[in-house]
Amino acid sequence: MYKYIRMQAKKVKPKKWILRVERPLLPGSVSTAASACGQPRCACKAHPPKLHGVYYRWTGFLQGKRTTKTLSKEIAQECQRRIKNYRKFQQQIEKILVQALVEAPWNERKK
Repeated sequence: MYKYIRMQAKKVKPKKWILRVERPLLPGSVSTAASACGQPRCACKAHPPKLHGVYYRWTGFLQGKRTTKTLSKEIAQECQRRIKNYRKFQQQIEKILVQALVEAPWNERKK
């Protein structure tokens, strides 16, 4: 999760961090899929098959359980925008955590 950085032990003044959060946020991912149906004589059973769809799906966790929701193309595009905002937010937090590890008390030199 954390990228390797070279830690240097030096006294650093505490910094104030400002998070720039573009809302709304949405964790998870959007994917596309095509599928076959259960009808035995459908074109999706031919060789080569002509599958149904393109279906858009959001996958993420709701109340601690992995969940998949089928979406329209328009809603999938909006979800992609929100996911992009969420990932930018995560990157900001990651930078703060890396800096916090550099400034950790065990890295301070004793006087």
